[in-house]
Amino acid sequence: MERNLKILSLLGIILTIFLANGVLADPSINSTNITAQGGNVTFIDLNLTGQQSNIWQGFYGTVTGGITLSDGNNNTFYDWTIVSAVGEVLATRNIIPDWTIINCTNQIEIYEEEERLSILNESTNSINNTFKNTAHPSFDVGGRLMENCRSTKTSNSTTEQAVFWNILLNSNSTNTVYTVIMENDVVGFNGDIVDFQLLVPVDTDTGQSTYQLYIELT
Repeated sequence: MERNLKILSLLGIILTIFLANGVLADPSINSTNITAQGGNVTFIDLNLTGQQSNIWQGFYGTVTGGITLSDGNNNTFYDWTIVSAVGEVLATRNIIPDWTIINCTNQIEIYEEEERLSILNESTNSINNTFKNTAHPSFDVGGRLMENCRSTKTSNSTTEQAVFWNILLNSNSTNTVYTVIMENDVVGFNGDIVDFQLLVPVDTDTGQSTYQLYIELT
């Protein structure tokens, strides 16, 4: 039975996302002076930091609301107000009519998703090179158990890849679902207390993509 999806579309909100506040990020171009002298061989340590990704958008925030037992006319039989944020936030570029076939994304689907978004597979921050892990906590989506999917973690304010498992799912062979497991009231990347941090890619040809956000409370 479809769980009313307590996968809830966020009021049908469609978000068009932009990189770097709507501007494509330029490559980091730094310069320094160096003198070349015949007969010498010199070691140079070139350290590049802070280059902005032109592939990824990050969403973060808190989750409030609740779960209700209601009839088809939205008459509430019982209401469970959220005490803590437990579940997932999911983002996809296509509306999902059937959650019963959602599954982990496989390698072929990752390559096809990169092609759809004009992302080079060999890029350091490609989808394939970002979602490298499979050892995430197991969780349910629409009543289906998700284990050993391609995954990664985002950073908190002090440690890289410390919080919020992000997982790649697919609702069919051509629709990737970017999923984050919520954690209630934890320190996020900027020191704020948040419930989720979600990574989604954009079309690198245009610098933007439109996503439908869903939430499942458990």
